[in-house]
Amino acid sequence: MLIDTHVHLDDTRYAEDREALISRASQAGVEVLVTIGTSMDDSRWAPPFAQGHKQVYAVVGSHPERVLEWKPGQMGEYEALAREPKVVAIGEVGLDYHSEGFDKEAQAVCFRSMIQLGRKLKLPLVIHQRDAAEDTLRILKEEGAGAEGGVFHCFAGTWETAKAAMDLGFDIAVGGILTFPSARELREVIAKVPMQRLVLETDGPWLAPQEQRGKRNEPAYIKSVAAKLAEIKGLGFDKVEEATTANARRLFRI
Repeated sequence: MLIDTHVHLDDTRYAEDREALISRASQAGVEVLVTIGTSMDDSRWAPPFAQGHKQVYAVVGSHPERVLEWKPGQMGEYEALAREPKVVAIGEVGLDYHSEGFDKEAQAVCFRSMIQLGRKLKLPLVIHQRDAAEDTLRILKEEGAGAEGGVFHCFAGTWETAKAAMDLGFDIAVGGILTFPSARELREVIAKVPMQRLVLETDGPWLAPQEQRGKRNEPAYIKSVAAKLAEIKGLGFDKVEEATTANARRLFRI
């Protein structure tokens, strides 16, 4: 069995075949899907959808690229959503300095609020970090986020960032990027990360693995990521399957 620790099942690109997608995942051996919140809208959508599907769990939070939609007054509703059955983490939250016009201060305020919510409810964090590793790690340390830990999703950073994240108590999630021909340096980093700290994700509908490049990504494709990880680690597919599933269950306490 495999677990997709990060997929956006609410995305409109899944609207016409969402149920069939879940069935295809099961047929491919992907038995658990974790659907992710990025705003109030999809955070409201995820918990009831998860409750209606035994193989789906939910994560709620506000993405840094959507920080202008977030207001401190929403934290009460985010807390109520996070207390719903089958909500297993706060996310995806963090910092993103990649796009033009980002607001560092606003992102930091939102990020700190989400970390504090995770600590209050004893839930792990799903971290989004792009071009902001130093500030992300600093804020996590300042807020004591290691108490509950979490995962750096869609990891594409340096060994130094990976080690610092693990030292804080965070796991490392790998997805389709790992399979790209251009991702040689990332594969070198992941080769150093202990198997007990790695989980798999798709980040669907984005970032389909190399075998499916150009297609809409979906949970069934995570097998390509697992196969690449097995190659990198010099392990059998079954060993990667066993380890990453156990890691995901530990991470999200499922």
